[in-house]
Amino acid sequence: MESFAYGTVLVDRDDEVRHLKDAVRQVVQGRGAAVWIDGEAGIGKSALLAAGLAGAEELGCQVLRATADEFAQRCELRVVLDCLGITPNSPDPDQRAISDMLSGAGADPPAAATERLLVLIEDMCTTTPVIMVIDDMQWADPASLVVWHRLGRMIRRLPLLLIAACGPVPHRPDLALLRRDQTVMRNTVIALGPLCEAATAELAGQLLDADAVGSALRQILQGAAGNPCYVHAIVNSLQRDGHLTRLADNAVELTSELARMPESLTTAISAQLRHVSGSAWEVLRMAALLGPAFSATELSAMSGRSVTDLVGVLEEGIASGVLVEFGAHLKFRHTVVRQALYENIPKPIRVALHNQAARALAPTGARIEFVAEHLLAALPGDAAIGIDEWGVDWLLHNAHKLVHRASEPAVDLLTLGSNALEPDDPRRQPLRIRLTEALLLLGRTEEAGNLAEGILAEGIPTEGTLAGSRDPEITAETSWFLAWSLNMGGRVDKARIVAENAIGAGKADRTTNLASRWTARLHGLRARITLSLGQVETAETAARRALDIGRQAGDPFAIGLALHVTGLISAQRRDLARAAADFDRALSELGNSPESTDQRLLILVDLRGVLFELGKVDKAEETVQEMQAIAQRSGTSPKRGVARPCAAEHLHATGRWDEAVAELKAAMECYDRMSAPQQSRLRCLAAVIAGHRDQRDTMEEHLAAVPESPDRYTELALLAQATLCERDGRQDDAAAALDAALARDEHPGTRHAWLPLLVRLALALDDRDTALRATEACEADTVRGSAPAIAAAARHCRGMLEGDPALIDAVVEAYRRLDQPPKCAQALEDSAVLHARNGDLGVARAAYLEATRIYTDLGANWDLQRADARLRPHGMRRLRVRRRNATTGWEALTPTELRVARLVAAGHANADIAATLFASRRTIEVHVSRILAKLGARSRVEIAIEATRQPGIDQHTPRPIRQKDRLCG
Repeated sequence: MESFAYGTVLVDRDDEVRHLKDAVRQVVQGRGAAVWIDGEAGIGKSALLAAGLAGAEELGCQVLRATADEFAQRCELRVVLDCLGITPNSPDPDQRAISDMLSGAGADPPAAATERLLVLIEDMCTTTPVIMVIDDMQWADPASLVVWHRLGRMIRRLPLLLIAACGPVPHRPDLALLRRDQTVMRNTVIALGPLCEAATAELAGQLLDADAVGSALRQILQGAAGNPCYVHAIVNSLQRDGHLTRLADNAVELTSELARMPESLTTAISAQLRHVSGSAWEVLRMAALLGPAFSATELSAMSGRSVTDLVGVLEEGIASGVLVEFGAHLKFRHTVVRQALYENIPKPIRVALHNQAARALAPTGARIEFVAEHLLAALPGDAAIGIDEWGVDWLLHNAHKLVHRASEPAVDLLTLGSNALEPDDPRRQPLRIRLTEALLLLGRTEEAGNLAEGILAEGIPTEGTLAGSRDPEITAETSWFLAWSLNMGGRVDKARIVAENAIGAGKADRTTNLASRWTARLHGLRARITLSLGQVETAETAARRALDIGRQAGDPFAIGLALHVTGLISAQRRDLARAAADFDRALSELGNSPESTDQRLLILVDLRGVLFELGKVDKAEETVQEMQAIAQRSGTSPKRGVARPCAAEHLHATGRWDEAVAELKAAMECYDRMSAPQQSRLRCLAAVIAGHRDQRDTMEEHLAAVPESPDRYTELALLAQATLCERDGRQDDAAAALDAALARDEHPGTRHAWLPLLVRLALALDDRDTALRATEACEADTVRGSAPAIAAAARHCRGMLEGDPALIDAVVEAYRRLDQPPKCAQALEDSAVLHARNGDLGVARAAYLEATRIYTDLGANWDLQRADARLRPHGMRRLRVRRRNATTGWEALTPTELRVARLVAAGHANADIAATLFASRRTIEVHVSRILAKLGARSRVEIAIEATRQPGIDQHTPRPIRQKDRLCG
């Protein structure tokens, strides 16, 4: 590990240094003043004094310095004597006299010494300007404060500059009075606040002699909350313990992720808290155990002390800057302080305290996630207490809520809890069922299925049947989870068998309530599965049955599931208005229950598509925003894996391909937790975009990774495959693949996405029969309801079939109204070809030019090549249009990246930018990462600096679309 040389540095304190230097210049000119510097411990008061007073002696000033400490208050006039350098052995006779006076036997030695001190200082000021500096004034003895007060009365007539640097604790009324007295009128108070994120990174870089610090190190530095002393401590500790490495570009980064705070850092941070009293120290350690934020009520329950007893120590914590107000709670200002306090507790004691916290907090109505965190913290590791009867009972009572609020901790607790029980314990099976549910919510479908099968096997004495189960309700619920996990894992045939067997077992068992919610859900799941297998009539019957039983049982989930299936059936029958109505009813039935979150997301995905095809683009976009908000709140990968591909599809359809690619990249982080159909949609959409952008290798990579599932051959997959074949000059293969899908009557309700492509390919191959079948199929899809997108596609097909450019021109206008630039460009290309064939070259050239502009903005290089090849026989060459040729610098930023860069420059956080630009926070992180790379910038500050250099930058922030609660309006 190489060494990092650093010294004392001061960052982002230019204004404060200037204030001090101005005061020095004034005293040189004969005008006295008093300056008071406030700030928490470690904020940089001493470093500011050093920088502000540098050069003062060269200007002719006599600078006298002293630093008070906790022991100064025991000796009268100690701090002032230290400042003046007065000792019993001072060479100056006047100074020795003052020292002797304090040790004498007079009536009031401090008072007499004070008078002599004031005369001494006044005499000093007659010969040269004097600057007196006392650091850590909060520890000064009362007699020294009296001297300081009286000196403050003399500064109006003497060239005397008094500078006091003071921390917030201990809080002293005499000190507060002195500060108020000396800071009125023209005297100055300098309040040092925390450094911003960029300044913190700059300070770390200077300490390490590095040009930049890596993102992982930046994350660790955030724990310092802008306190320079803690930044020093973090850098020192990480460097000393070998956790830092220097990269090729002279950036410093963590060598690996830190599992816990280094012991040297814990020691260094603890040392910085020496100003905190013993009683406050113990309370703060218990508060650290509660987490980054806590309430006084929680701390009271945890510590066994009343809130009244805690008031003093909490006020001390706030005054010292360790704690800050956080709404109705308190929180640690610095994460590293909280971590140091927490890890300073020996592990066996820490485990016992977590166990105590769980028991103490549960009766107070604390959030169950909070109690679970403490219960879990008391279990793992060598020092584990082990889950006891209280823990099992609490878990059994709260498992259902916990599973939906905090799935990951729930899995760990339920695993430990169920494993701790004997096989015949009646509490074991309910815990295992909830564990199955938690695994499903986390996308761990195979584990969930295996566990569900095990539960069913335990309750079935006769292998292979469900009729002998000891508890029909448990059998139905477990069968539901098993069938759901199989369906999500792509094993739909087995899922259907499990669901049908469970339904049949329920009918055969006379003790089973046929209105059971699990029976209703199983019917709904059977409907969904059979629909995915193409058995529409069977699916409709099952959905109606699920709806009836669900209403009898009063189960919103079953009703919502059934309405979702009926909506999908309506969509397949091209009745999109009815489908949208069913989806809305389903969402209203489901409500905002945490149990319904996953189902809500699935419905919103389909509702978005229907609304878009109906031409309600704004409503579709609001639906995507609703999905993103739900996924963001849930924080689990499977939910993000549903929302992000859907958002990417919407962005692709509306011509925001750069944003779509960013969403897809963010979605890949959740890929392993997605269901097979979701993985298929993600891969196929990525392949479609890559194909249009002529990125053949990327396209093939995605298509090769499409998982085997019933949804493998979606319209997106067909589009990608056809594009790949056409690009390779295999138009016949492309047309054959689409024609085969048409012959199988695949994807009713969505096939209009690829039918115009089939018509174009068939006509190019002089296959009018196939073109006619495709056109008639698309027109047949417009029979029910009003779907502008389908109607536009049908006219597009008819216009190409009949060679009628007027029909295509009408389609162009329709796609403009529907906000679908990619399809608009394709229609423009076809219009240009037909007009050129009819000899109307002027109109053809205009359509060609507009199409190429859209393709260029999309980055659709393959479409540009195809359009060029189709128009070249008519004597047309592409006119030069603006293209993004730059790969670095401001000019290389895409339109979306420009918007993000401007919002970053305006000081907006990623979460605010995400809300403004209709995107997830992770997607914005992807954009910011690309912006940094293209600009060669290392921080958001450098993005802002670059933005200020660009002419005509408008940093106006558009207002985000307001989120709307579906139930409240």
